[in-house]
Amino acid sequence: MNVTFSIADLLIHSPLQIKTAKNVKEMQLLQLRSLQYLERYIYLILFNAYLHLEKKQSWQRPFSTWMYEVASKAGVYDVLNQLGFSEFENLEEQPLSRLRYRWQQQQNSHLLPFRGEFI
Repeated sequence: MNVTFSIADLLIHSPLQIKTAKNVKEMQLLQLRSLQYLERYIYLILFNAYLHLEKKQSWQRPFSTWMYEVASKAGVYDVLNQLGFSEFENLEEQPLSRLRYRWQQQQNSHLLPFRGEFI
């Protein structure tokens, strides 16, 4: 699959699908999936930065430590905790924009994996 297509699907098609959902439950599911795609994409960008920045030290510092020591100080968790599509929704009123709420929804969800989800 082409990476550009995945990003376009995430940024364009997913939010539009949310607007055309048939009911509230479908809308919430689509919204959760869209935000999970966006969150995963952000983590891929962060991991790429980690690989490039830590290469000189032969990756002696694990990614989790790098996230704590470098990325968190840069405000990454603030961004992840306010994640959403501001063009389509008021982020302050959306609990899914908060990182902890998205994780709880994922843990409470007993749905089959969707296309592209790691099993």
